[in-house]
Amino acid sequence: MVRLRREGGVAHLPGLARPRCIHCARYSEAQRDELWHLLSSAESGAGGEEVPGADRRRFCLSVEDANGNSLWLLTVAEDAMPQELIEWWRRADTSAENGNAP
Repeated sequence: MVRLRREGGVAHLPGLARPRCIHCARYSEAQRDELWHLLSSAESGAGGEEVPGADRRRFCLSVEDANGNSLWLLTVAEDAMPQELIEWWRRADTSAENGNAP
């Protein structure tokens, strides 16, 4: 499972701040390959200098095993995130964070 969380910004909007989950088993092998490629791209962009400012947003990304243990963690500025990965975040499932079954 991939967990994505957006942090920061001027205003706290609970609906946008809630972590979202991508349950990889629900997607085809081609879609999972696309996701892993986007995560690698985000990792490449994470090393740059972050522009200072209190209103800057960032994404915290993690890959977790079936027990919820983090296998990979990354924090990247929103403007350094691949746009396609932001689209995955927008479509991601929030039900697991609400205590519902995935």
